Amino acid sequence: MSMISKSRMAYKSYSWTIFSDEDSKITGNLDSTIFDKNEGHEMLYIIKKLTEIWKLEDRHSIRKIETMIFKFLPDDKKEQEEVKNWVRDNWDYY
Repeated sequence: MSMISKSRMAYKSYSWTIFSDEDSKITGNLDSTIFDKNEGHEMLYIIKKLTEIWKLEDRHSIRKIETMIFKFLPDDKKEQEEVKNWVRDNWDYY
């Protein structure tokens, strides 16, 4: 069972665009695909991928990822891989 879902998101202002099941914004590996932190499906996807990659299972870490990205991600971090690297590099500061 996933610890993160639409109903468990901390912030409620996301838009929820419908994507195809194969859309690179919500499938595959984190790469140079452009990321939109205001899009709920993209945020869910990146949180799930980061918790999988880093083997994070606690609710606090999941909430921390969401908050870091939603509130503090610099505007110049536009690609999924950049977001991942920024969260990793700034984990201890938030």
